[in-house]
Amino acid sequence: MPRAPSIELARAADGARCFEVLGLRSEQRQALAAWAPDDARWPELLRVAVACDGMEDRPAMLGAYSLVGERPRFTPRFALQAHLRYRVEFRPERLATAGGSQASASGSVMKEFEVAPADDLPATEVAAVYPSAAALPENLLKFYLHFSAPMSRGEAYERIHLLGADGRSIERAFLELGEELWDPAGRRFTLFFDPGRIKRGLKPREELGPALESGRRYTLVVDAAWRDAADRPLAAEFRKSFDVGPPDDQPPDAKSWHIEVPSAGTLDPLLARFPEPLDHALLQRLLSVVDCDGATIEGEVATDQKETRWQFRPYEPWRPGAYQLLADTVLEDLVGNNLARPFEVDIQRPVTREVPRQTVALGFEIPCSNARPTH
Repeated sequence: MPRAPSIELARAADGARCFEVLGLRSEQRQALAAWAPDDARWPELLRVAVACDGMEDRPAMLGAYSLVGERPRFTPRFALQAHLRYRVEFRPERLATAGGSQASASGSVMKEFEVAPADDLPATEVAAVYPSAAALPENLLKFYLHFSAPMSRGEAYERIHLLGADGRSIERAFLELGEELWDPAGRRFTLFFDPGRIKRGLKPREELGPALESGRRYTLVVDAAWRDAADRPLAAEFRKSFDVGPPDDQPPDAKSWHIEVPSAGTLDPLLARFPEPLDHALLQRLLSVVDCDGATIEGEVATDQKETRWQFRPYEPWRPGAYQLLADTVLEDLVGNNLARPFEVDIQRPVTREVPRQTVALGFEIPCSNARPTH
């Protein structure tokens, strides 16, 4: 009788923990090689769920499937939590072999894992906080906290503090949501200020005053006791001090942007400079470049100079011709004003407010010569 496959807790190249299946038979490997990563059959073949005594039918975890070498792999969308138990089931009867028959159910295997802290990895730290400028407007809408590794969930609002110049904590400065706002990797946390303390005339601002006041200095503090997804405290406390200036009530104007055009035949970046900082996360996905036929140019995006400059480096050398820089009108500045309208506070829906989406197009041309014109 063929030996049943085995399941291992593994680590991907980026350090993320994942589950892999070893010991597949050759016909099983051949059948699986034809599956795409988004094939709907994957969760039936390799199922991962949080193990809970007395509950056998826990929902399957969300994540990505792949075939790494000859091993099926499941990488969770959210980092595995230390000291939780996970049940992993591999059911090869769901896999049709190359001959069209179903694989024998005798190869099915189930195993439970308890994830221990990753003591062999560097301690997690706050890698960056955006906006990165040292002077911010009084009606600042949010911070983005970036971490070097996936973080735990459920204690963010206990671990983040806003201090005044006197070192005292500013109470109820942030909007505490029931579900914390993390990116899928668990490395970026979005921290909103309470919108009720931003707009004048709203009750929270009348009762408590603004969270930030022009002319004053504040410090954002992240506790070192905050634990990452591997149940380890941060490497150190993090502090960002900043000065506060007047509120910004004017929407950004794409016509004021300055575009620096690269030379044809190079991989030099296209540069867009803004007269004010824009939202770091939105800059990563709401600007794009298309050619004269409307085809999207693929490349890498980066921002610098305190989010006042956007860089786009193509994967293929620039060709001479006409192009457009497209900006989605929901692109925002630091206070929530977007390209279409000023910021509007909705206390009931402060995060999911909907606005009409359109595109602003800024044309530019890459000449045949080596000259580098600007627009």
